[in-house]
Amino acid sequence: MTRTRPLVLESHALEQGATGTRLAGSVEGHELYFQTASALGLVPGAEPFLCAMLLPAMEQGRDIVIPGDLGAAARFLANLDMLQDIYAVWYPGFHKIGIHVQTRPDETGISNRGRGLFFSGGLDACHSLQRFGSAIDTLVYVRGIDMQLDDDALYQQCLQANLEIAQAYGKELVALESNVRFFIRRLSRSGLGWGIAQCCGLGSLANALGMPVTSISSSAAWDDLAPHGSHPLTDPLCSSDRVRIEHIGCGYRRHEKLLEVARDDFLLQRVRVCWQDDGLNCGKCEKCLRFRLALTLAGLRSRNFQPLTDYAELDLAPIENDTHYIDWDDNLRLARAMGNAIAAREVERRLRRYRRKQLLKQADDLWLGGALRSLKRRVAA
Repeated sequence: MTRTRPLVLESHALEQGATGTRLAGSVEGHELYFQTASALGLVPGAEPFLCAMLLPAMEQGRDIVIPGDLGAAARFLANLDMLQDIYAVWYPGFHKIGIHVQTRPDETGISNRGRGLFFSGGLDACHSLQRFGSAIDTLVYVRGIDMQLDDDALYQQCLQANLEIAQAYGKELVALESNVRFFIRRLSRSGLGWGIAQCCGLGSLANALGMPVTSISSSAAWDDLAPHGSHPLTDPLCSSDRVRIEHIGCGYRRHEKLLEVARDDFLLQRVRVCWQDDGLNCGKCEKCLRFRLALTLAGLRSRNFQPLTDYAELDLAPIENDTHYIDWDDNLRLARAMGNAIAAREVERRLRRYRRKQLLKQADDLWLGGALRSLKRRVAA
């Protein structure tokens, strides 16, 4: 047990109303909620709250307390203990903490809820639907993950596009709303982003919905795996007795996913990759520019993206981290496969620039103790 004051779940409730089902609780004045109008409803239990509270608690070295009769399965708690072991190695600032909650007997999953796939309409999810769709009954679209909660117009646009896809592929679509992404950020000390919190955030949603099997689409291929918010090692560790979480699609690179999705033009025309709350796809953020380049290299057209005709536009999308680097390196592979030497040189130039920056950072750390970065921050301030 840690010596600091624990994080305590307060005033939790599962409510069924005229507009649907709502599961909610509060931690230090921050409400966490899940709600859906689906007839499936939501499932009571401590698991959704524990998933959402885990990373802020580890970051601050604070135990978690779930009072009252809200319990969690022993299998889930064992999984969470292993998940903590992994995060404590991946992120040295995180510390293992104690979880104080009643243990409930294991239960079987609710069979009539079927097998779900988290579906934002992005390339990874579209590829999973196309490749693994025979094992999937329901697409789960979550409001509050890839856009702000108050952007109703954009949500309705995305919901309609995803409904069209679900109907075309003969699947049900469940719409779920939650503030779990914002809850984790606000409860944490450093404002944890989705790039770290995705596993626990999606695990929280999956346990609230209670489908016996829920799939999460990969964003990286096997040989590009690194510590990340969603990972085939960690995602399944948010599974419980009632919910098994799968991480699927690591056998395919992004450009391979694009070429497969493009076999169905109906699906390609509805892909949404943007997180900027500026229409379905803004066309100018890092993700949009990267996808526009991939489309152009592959000779594909999408109603949501203009072809990339001026490589100078890529300067609007700097490579800022290793995840960006891996994704742009995939575009380099595609450029070479398509025999586009000009595009290959341009992408390689941007990749070299990132590698030089990383070498400078390492040299600064090794020989100057980070003095150059400190000076840069002071000058910027």
